[in-house]
This record gives sequence, C-alpha cells and structure tokens, in this order.
Amino acid sequence: MSVHLFNISPDVALADAEALASINHEIVGLAAQRRSKIEVAGHLARSKIAWKIETFAEAVLYRIVALAEGTALSWNEAMPLPAFLCTRALVETVALLVDFRMRVSTLLDASDLKGLDELTMNRIFSSRDEEWLKQSPEFKTVNVLTHIEKLDKLLPGALNHYNRLSERCHPNSLGHHQMFTTTDYSNGTVTYDNRKAMRDVPAIIAGLDAFGRC
Repeated sequence: MSVHLFNISPDVALADAEALASINHEIVGLAAQRRSKIEVAGHLARSKIAWKIETFAEAVLYRIVALAEGTALSWNEAMPLPAFLCTRALVETVALLVDFRMRVSTLLDASDLKGLDELTMNRIFSSRDEEWLKQSPEFKTVNVLTHIEKLDKLLPGALNHYNRLSERCHPNSLGHHQMFTTTDYSNGTVTYDNRKAMRDVPAIIAGLDAFGRC
C-alpha cells in the first residue's frame, strides 16, 4: 500500500526541505511497522494484559500514520488549515503514547499487573461521554493538556508550539483573519488567499518532528 508523503518543491528553503525529507522517511518507517492483524499467540496467549497493550498501541500507531499522511495530503493540496488540524492532533496523540509508554515501564518495574490492566483499559475505552462515564467512571479520559505538559518536560517547547497550533486551529485571529487575509491599510482592500498560511512551514515541521523524536 502506498504511503502519502510531502511533496518537496524547489522553492522550499533548504533546511525545511531537509526536515520534510526526514519526516517523509519517518512516515514510511512507521507505516511499514503497522500490522494488519494481531492474533492471540505466543506471549499474547499467555497474557491478556500484553494483548491489550499491543492492540491499543497498534491502533495508536495507525492513528499517528493517518494523521501524518493527512497533514501531507492537505499541505500538498495547499490546504493549510486541515494540515494544522492534523498536526495538532498528531502532537496530542504522540503525547498520549509517550505518557502511556512511561507509565507501562513504571508499572512493569513494580510488577503491578493490576495497575497495568487498569491503565490499559482506561486508554482503550477512554471517553468524555458523561452518560457512559456514569456507568464506567474508570474510563474517564485524561485531559490532553496533561499529556502535552508532560511531553514538554521531555521536549522543551512542545507546550508553546501546541498552543500556537491551537491558535491556528481555533476560530481565533490566527485561524481565520491572519490565515486567509491580507489587508492594504492604505485603501482598506482585503485580499483573501487560501495559500497564505503555506508560508508557515516551520509550524508543520515542528509538530511532525515530535513523532520522530519520541
């Protein structure tokens, strides 16, 4: 199956082109790691917790690749807004996975199988649906900012970058007026261009760089 990658045009700055080429390499590598199925065999037949962990992590891997490809597809089509949306979601997902990996390691070191099972069940079935949580409060999702703040300790600047991406994604000035318009203040003429935000290549690169470093 082909993988959607960033088209790197000749007019892209050299440093950005090199970064995008590296990101393309990471996307290909992650896509190649995906499995079409996970069967109950070997160590997974001996441990249901291991089965839960692997099936959860695989689903997250599929999500990461899908978001990276979605960013590339949007950027290639000069549609920066959905590219920013995908990038922000990717940062959130990487932060979730990094936190999960660290928690699993800590629980394994403590031989806390009950904690491992509770953690994995929460991550698999996490929700903000209040009606569902009335029946299963243990599945309440962790606020994504909690994960982002933890990621910021490993990758300083991650939180600030996430906040800037959020400004692009929200219907705030950076998400509408500053994204699509150019104003000639000498005569009040406002020009609209869907490609204006394509100049913000560093925001996309910084977000996608997270999954290659974690």
